[in-house]
Amino acid sequence: MHSVLVLHLIYIVVCAEFRDEMVKSHNTLRNHHGSKQLRISEDLNRDTQMWANIIADKGYVQFSEFPGRGENVIFVETNGQRPSGDTVTELWYKEIENYDHLHPKWNKDSMNFTQMIWKSSNEMGIGISKVKGQNKYVIVAHYKPSGNINTPGEFRKNVLPPNS
Repeated sequence: MHSVLVLHLIYIVVCAEFRDEMVKSHNTLRNHHGSKQLRISEDLNRDTQMWANIIADKGYVQFSEFPGRGENVIFVETNGQRPSGDTVTELWYKEIENYDHLHPKWNKDSMNFTQMIWKSSNEMGIGISKVKGQNKYVIVAHYKPSGNINTPGEFRKNVLPPNS
């Protein structure tokens, strides 16, 4: 019983460290785009952790469809070590290469980037879970209010070019 409790406490600390890394790296990049700092939401953390655990058991990406939330989901192959929050954030940020700031609109190849940078989002929750029997992790991030709103003018207003 004692060893189970110790392992659970270690897991909680690891999740907290990962969440801190993620929100810090998100906010650094959001700052370059004129977006406000995200703050961690414990309610969103709880839901994203639950969803990351479900996806890790299934072994494939599936979106949760929580109403009013944006969502990014990724599987990251590792050498058995937990990926860093910086690494995951950079993977999503690299999608900027697929986004056209001159003609801003929704694009499936940049949807993680645009949600991450979305100016009106101000809360974030993060879940991470190791996929059983594999050297990969699933990471889920929820954002509130939701980004990627595909109505006229929303992308132009919420996804600014770097250093705007």
